[in-house]
This record gives sequence, structure tokens and C-alpha cells, in this order.
Amino acid sequence: MDDLRAVMLDGESASQDRLRITYVGHATLLLHFGDVRVLTDPNFDEKLGYFLPRVTAPGVEMAELPRIDAILLTHAHADHLSFRSLRALPEGIPVYAPPAVARWLQREGISSARAITSGERVQVGSLSITAASAKHVGARYGLDRWRGEAHMYLLDNADSSVLFTGDTALTPAAVELARTIAPRRVDVALLPIGYAPWWKEYLFRRGHLTPADALALFAEVNARILIPFHWGTFRHVTSGAYDAINVFRALLPAYERKAEVKILAPGEALRIPAND
Repeated sequence: MDDLRAVMLDGESASQDRLRITYVGHATLLLHFGDVRVLTDPNFDEKLGYFLPRVTAPGVEMAELPRIDAILLTHAHADHLSFRSLRALPEGIPVYAPPAVARWLQREGISSARAITSGERVQVGSLSITAASAKHVGARYGLDRWRGEAHMYLLDNADSSVLFTGDTALTPAAVELARTIAPRRVDVALLPIGYAPWWKEYLFRRGHLTPADALALFAEVNARILIPFHWGTFRHVTSGAYDAINVFRALLPAYERKAEVKILAPGEALRIPAND
């Protein structure tokens, strides 16, 4: 694990890596566990909600994606659930989502949507995927509270493990999920970072992580590596695309585990070679 390194996506065969994580943008990450490939919250849209512009192109274009074995959806918010992107991906890929979201997807013609409940575990080849509840109200609209459940996921193949939280506030559920593979530690924690102006921060932290919160949750989870996501992709109403990562970078010089934090720009990857 000491030879972890961030490199540009370079076309090398992912089969040479024990684990490879590529930041596509926002909450979309491509995870290679050997020959099993998982895509999280796929969003390749040019605009968010038809009016908030994408400021960087996807780090991997949809046409460049390898075969995908499973898609993980955390909740129904438009930045995490893009119907346009799901419909543009090859048909038949299992799409795991909270039950109400999975039913919605099926009604919208995405027949490969599969409900996964908090605490449930599914197997995708050699990879075990366990869902748990995130601390986030994920309903798409103000009146569809029945779609408000949000998930986080632990992915583990007994050789490598990744915690992907989607959107969440500080919650012991992430720590409890990470401990399901004890005595081993989670290899990589994928944690979102967000920015809120001072007048919004209290409400924001009820369902999101600030940069300082992400570092605190990383310490509680005790993963080996932290990769922050949810930045550098879309401009939001009350924040720019880079506000969160700028605050995050400013905290790192005083952070004692800064060497274990890997910031990936869209298109960059963290590789753990098979001989590590």
C-alpha cells in the first residue's frame, strides 16, 4: 500500500492493477476491482438541471468507458441521477439503487434497475457490495419525500475495498459500514466535499460534508486513503465548481495525514498495482 500513486488515465490495461479508481467528475467514478468494473452515480450531462453549466468535460467520455458490470446510484438528486446518462449507457447493466428510486427507474423504462435496501449485500462477480443509509435527504423534488432515501456503499473483494458515500453528513453509519470488513481497514474512502456560504452552512451540514467534515470522517473511518469528490464539475447556485476543493487544499498543510489524501482531477486515476 505504500506505493499508491495518482496518475493520468493512460490507457494501460486495468487488469494489471489490483484496484484502480478514476475520477470522471462530480460523483461519477470508475472503479476497477481487477476485472470487475463499477460506475457510480453516472452523470455525463452538459448542464445540471438544464441551466447550471458543466465547467469541465467528463474525465472519461462515455464512448471510452470499458465494459461496466454494475452501476451504483446513491439517491435521486439530479446531480447523482441522470436519466439521460443512464439511457445512453449500454442496456442491461444492473443499476443498484434505493428501493423507491429503483421502482422509479423501472417505470421510466430502465428495466435493469434493482432495489437494494440498507444492510443488504449483493455479489457482482468476485465483488461484494453492501448498502447502508447515508445522512442525506435525497428526494428529487420538494414533494416526493418517499424518494428521499440515500445510500452509501462498501465494495470489497477480500483483496481491495472502497467506501463510496455519495452525499452524506457526518454519520456513524459510515464507520459501522467500514467495520464490516474488520480486522482489515478500508483501502480507499471516497468522500464528497461541498462548499456553503456562512449563512447556509448550518443547514448544509445536516446533509453534506464540508471539507473539514470530510477530513474528520476520514479519521473516524480510518481508511488508508482519502479521495475527495463532488467538485470541479458543475457550477452551483451558491458556489463555484472549485470553491470546495480550494478550501480543502487550504486545510491540508496542517493535516497530519495529508500524505494519505489523493486529490484527483477529472481524468486522473489512483492505481494500486497487483503486486502491492
